[in-house]
Amino acid sequence: MSYEPFVVGDRVLSAVRVMIDHPLEACVASQIAGWRLEGAREGAPILAGPARALNHANLDHYFELIDYRDRADEGVIAIQTAEPVTDDWATTIAAACQLAPEHLYILVAPNSSLVCAIQVAARIVEQALHRLAEEGFDLRAVQYAHGIGVIPPLIADEVVAMGRINDSLLYGGIATLCVDAADDAIATVIGKVVSVASRAYGRPFVEIYEEAGRDFYQIPLDLHSPAVLHINNMRTGHTFSAGEINDGVLRQSFFGEVGIGRE
Repeated sequence: MSYEPFVVGDRVLSAVRVMIDHPLEACVASQIAGWRLEGAREGAPILAGPARALNHANLDHYFELIDYRDRADEGVIAIQTAEPVTDDWATTIAAACQLAPEHLYILVAPNSSLVCAIQVAARIVEQALHRLAEEGFDLRAVQYAHGIGVIPPLIADEVVAMGRINDSLLYGGIATLCVDAADDAIATVIGKVVSVASRAYGRPFVEIYEEAGRDFYQIPLDLHSPAVLHINNMRTGHTFSAGEINDGVLRQSFFGEVGIGRE
């Protein structure tokens, strides 16, 4: 992972560049927030991180897409929340991973923190992979990947911060995948797995979230896509591209510049 400049309007922000040579293990088996915590109190967040591959008792559905599982004496899980970790959470996670609680490490980052802004921007490849899977593309065809995601300005308000970190992917994230597949298989999905294809596209995420009653499940699934996707087919040498960087929405979300609209 490295950092590089990213221009938004007349400002230069930082962006995260990720290079991945084992995308299924790194993203699908670890990075995707795919483990909904059962048995914890209502409102418990979804878990991400390598300990997901230890959850043999209740594997999340993304493990149906890949042939990867772990056995280990220690585990690391990440939770995106401003709430303190409870004993209930820790014991539930440790039990599912067949670990002693003292061998489980839980990383916590609120939406308003710099570490959360960075780790979400670094999810740009994962954002592309889960959408490809949802459209029926075989993820086993993905050999390598890289991407860049802009790091948004921080704000103490957890809801607004959540909106900004989502906007960094939806309107300012670029993913490039190297695959071994038929050109037809790529051409069928490429236009469906970028955010501009969603009917909810074109406004800051926090507005869409509020209109949905702060219920993520009322937001169209296809919105959770990268802004831009390039798929390089190693079999044929052809590259397919779709999507756009939306500077206008980024400026509205990050800096409060109103009346810009979609550009």
